[in-house]
Amino acid sequence: MHQVGAFEPFEAKKLLELFEAEGIPFEIESDYSALASPSRYLQLSLGMYPEGSKLLVFVPESSLAKAEALLRDRFPV
Repeated sequence: MHQVGAFEPFEAKKLLELFEAEGIPFEIESDYSALASPSRYLQLSLGMYPEGSKLLVFVPESSLAKAEALLRDRFPV
């Protein structure tokens, strides 16, 4: 399995719906490491929007090219 990205939950929901519609198998893992950041409390106190938890999305190598093409369409750089 290859990681195609780390996404905010609302971004991941739309992306995973797209993967399902296209028949791309995927796995998800949660990453809560940003919530343990020592500067998070300070950022919240100063009214800044600190980074939150992410969902790591993985696809099999056989679907990697198709998944990356969909990612480029959904999230153009």
